[in-house]
This record gives sequence, structure tokens and C-alpha cells, in this order.
Amino acid sequence: MKKLRGLCVGGGYFAKFHLDAWRRIENVEIAALCDIDRPRAEALASEFGIQQTFSTLSQALDAVAVDFVDIVTPPSSHFDLVRDAAARGLPVICQKPLAPDLATSQRIIRTSEEAGIRFMVHENFRFQPWHREIKSLLQAGAIGTQLFGISCRTRMGDGWKADAYLNRQPYFRDMPRFLLQETGVHFIDTFRFLGGEIDEVYCRTRRFNDAIQGEDAAVLSVRFTNGALGNWDANRFHESTSSDPRYTFGAFQIEGDKGSIWLSEEGDITIARLGEAPAAHPYVHERIGFAGDCVRATQKHFADRLISGEEFETTRRDYLNNLYVVEAAYQSAAQNRPIRIDEVKSSAKTGPMIDLTLPINATMPGVDIAACKSIAQDGWNATTLSLYSHSGAHMDAPKHFLPQGASIDQIPLEVMVGPAKVINLAPVAPRELLTLERFSPWMPRIQSGDRLLLRTDWHRLAGTLSYRADLPRISTDLARWLVEKQVALIGVEPPSVADVNNLVELTEVHQILLEGNVVIVEGLANLDQLTQDVVEFIAIPLRVEGGDGCPVRAIAIESRHAPLADEI
Repeated sequence: MKKLRGLCVGGGYFAKFHLDAWRRIENVEIAALCDIDRPRAEALASEFGIQQTFSTLSQALDAVAVDFVDIVTPPSSHFDLVRDAAARGLPVICQKPLAPDLATSQRIIRTSEEAGIRFMVHENFRFQPWHREIKSLLQAGAIGTQLFGISCRTRMGDGWKADAYLNRQPYFRDMPRFLLQETGVHFIDTFRFLGGEIDEVYCRTRRFNDAIQGEDAAVLSVRFTNGALGNWDANRFHESTSSDPRYTFGAFQIEGDKGSIWLSEEGDITIARLGEAPAAHPYVHERIGFAGDCVRATQKHFADRLISGEEFETTRRDYLNNLYVVEAAYQSAAQNRPIRIDEVKSSAKTGPMIDLTLPINATMPGVDIAACKSIAQDGWNATTLSLYSHSGAHMDAPKHFLPQGASIDQIPLEVMVGPAKVINLAPVAPRELLTLERFSPWMPRIQSGDRLLLRTDWHRLAGTLSYRADLPRISTDLARWLVEKQVALIGVEPPSVADVNNLVELTEVHQILLEGNVVIVEGLANLDQLTQDVVEFIAIPLRVEGGDGCPVRAIAIESRHAPLADEI
């Protein structure tokens, strides 16, 4: 039988487990190893009998013909590596976490799907021999037909020192999301493997070791779709009584309507049916490789199914369900409430939301905030707000400069919500006049009905004298051109589209735009945080009858691009 030829990317701590496992799989050979640290790659290649080494994946793929790519690098590097392998049409097996965040994970999944390559996540805990055995016992009805709960207690003891993780995986120390993202995803996948899909999460997190950035302790409670409950009580700070806490990574208890299954930290399984004495359950597990040789079992599964054409267990779409649970856990910890997985799936279809408004407070011109009621005296808190109609981020109604113009409550809602093009004019000079020439690079992009957000980074001067006195402004010629193009809305960062200290200019520019049915939003902020040229823009004023303008809460929503196939 012809052997599959693989290329391994990464020469760090965990790569040794991968290479040892590949060496013990008969129908696979690793043809090359690449790592940005070439001497490290060469040393590892020598240890495992690999003939060629490279510094980059592209170099390796140009020089060596392979059947698949095995990615064993930190999560931040995965997208570029998957993209490069996918461009060559090569199947990929990729270590977890798939990426530093859900959005990048979705990009990886989408990139691999669009390339049509086979893709498997190296989620190896479910391939540990005890979990495979417990799954078989559950399917055989060893503790009944109804699952009541799964619980696990994990104490790894490798994270309490000041130099925690430096000798093995030093990038752990800099991960802002650590325990749940790096370790917890294993247990989430195992819980799903044993108990089915999860529909709700409640989580509390802590950081015990101040030498690292992310959390190193968590209590994660889940509710399965079938009604069962799950609980993972874990930290990497405190030690276990086990001689090898990295064998099973915790003690499990699985409860059903007819009894319980226990898994010890030594890998022993005990079954206790209700009303009967607990009994040891014999099965084969060996201290070979990593955690019961689960790395070899995972990679053999990949190789076998790559040859047979059968679907992998840990497909990209299946793994996405793990990521939704991880995201729900972090949201739950931040908000101190249960989070349904449907909430995460729904929000994952859109990109991040960026607030485009400055905070309203008593230091802002035209704003007065006074206490009206108090809990101590009245039983509740309430405030009296006095707002100038053009304070902060605000929308101008035609009535602002046109005697017979429409009021703020008469502006169509459809104009206030929809796609907007970001025009990056930054940097701008104080009092700069934004002319047709200045705007010319963007003119070919502008179409009838467009909303335009003019980025100048002027919001950074809010609170200074220059913010109002030296603002950049739109020329009358540019205002007329915007009307001729039938632009629906323009949003600017200065508090006005024209010089507030020149009444003639101020009036003329406003009248040109408002008579031409261009809605004006002024005083925006944070346009420098936008990463896309087109965003979903929302700016809604209060429904003030007869109003000449009103403050708005303006936000931009960036796109996640097209939804994944299983999100439609």
C-alpha cells in the first residue's frame, strides 16, 4: 500500500507527540518538517528520521510533494497556514484552538470550505481510550437509557509558579483567553461526544496566577439539549493527588437513570448500577505517547478516513459547535448570566459593533445633567437631562436651516439604517477645506443612495478648543457634488460640516445639503476603529415632534462576510 506523505508544520513542545504518533502509523510517512526556528526543525527532524526541513510552509510546498499538511503551531498562526495549504488543494489536520477567537476560526473554516479541501481539527481528548470505552458503555445501556449528568474535576498543577508554562508552551502566558480557550475546549468536545449537543452555558472564571494574562480557573456548567446537566470544575493552579494529572486530565462521573460510571485520574473505570455494588470495568489503556496515546488514535483516524473518503469525526462544522460553547462561556462569565448557544450563533453571523458616539456627560457643551430622584428619598433614582438638540453625535433635520424644512421626526427611518461607505480622509489639517480635488480618489465609488462616513480622526480633539474652532469642513462645491450624486446621508466627525464661526459658510453648506435631501450626522467618533470599507450604519434620533435635530446613538456593524453553510 502506498504511504500517505505528510508535511508537519511546527517544531514546538507538542510537535514531538505528533511526530512520534505518525512514526507509529504504518501507512503514513512525514516527508518534511518546517518551523520558523530552522535549527529546532533540524534537531527534531534528526530525532524522528525526517529527511527535509524548511523555514516556511510555502518553501516546503514548493519543494516537496505531499498528501496532507499537519499544523502544530500556536493558534495565531493557523489562518495563514490553512490558507496556504488550501491554496494548494491539500487536506489539513490542524491543532486546537483553531484560532485566537471565534471570528478568525470562522475565517479558517470558510477558507477551507471554499477551497474544497478536507479538513480535520486535531481534537484528541475524545480519542482517549477511556472516553471511547465510556461512549461504548453508554451506547450499550450500561447505566440506562437516559443521561442525567456529566461532571469532571480537573487540577493540573502546572500553573502556580512565577515561570508557569515557560518550559513547555510559553505562549500560554500571553493568551488573554486561556483556560477555556486552550484547555476547556477539550472538555467541551468530550462532553458533546458523550452527552450530545449543548444548548445553554453558565460560567465563572478567575485568574490565580498574576504572571499570566488569561484566566486559569473556571467552573463551567452546561445544559444539554437532551436535558442532562454538565459541570467542569477546573484550574491549572492547584495540584492533583494523581502521580500524572496529564493522563486523564481529571476525574469524571457520568450518571444515568440506572446508575453511574466513574473514571479515575489513573484511567480506571468503575460502573455502579443502582442498588448494586460498584464493579471495576476492565479495558485496555496504556501509558504510551500522550494521554493514553490519543494523539496516535486521532491521527490514525485522520489517515484512515483520508484514504477511505469517510467523514472525519471532528469536522470543521462539528468543531464550530465547540467554539460556540467557548464563546458562550466567556460571555456568561462577563455578564454573569446563562447564555444560550442560539444567542452566540445569532451574534456570530454579524461582525463586531463599533460605537461611533462620544459619551454624553456634564462637561459636553449644551448638556446639563441633574439629579431628580434618589433611592434614599424617593425609592428610585432618576435624572433630569437638558440636551442642546445638536450636542454630541447628532442628526440635523432640514428644519435646522430651512424655514419650511422637515423636522427630525419626519426623516425616513430607512435613511438612518443601512450600508455606509467609509471615506478615509485622515489625516486632515486644522481648518482644512475638503474640496472636490481632495475627494476625487473616492468619487468613482460613490453611487446614488449611498451613505458616506467621512473619517478625519477629528474626534480625537473632542474636549479641546480646536475641536470646534479649527474643524475641517466641506466645501460648497463638494456639497453640490454630493447632492448631484443623490447621496442619502453623510456622517462627519467634527461637530459641524461647515465652519461654525462663519455664518455665511455655515448656512450655505447646510442649505445645499439639506435642500438636496442629504441627511447630515455630525459629531461622530471612532471611525478609526473600522477595518472595512463598507459597514452597516445605524443612527437613530429620538422622535421629537417638530425637532430641528437630535442627539443619536450611532453604531457601525462590520461584516463577517458570507455565513457558513450550517448558519444559513
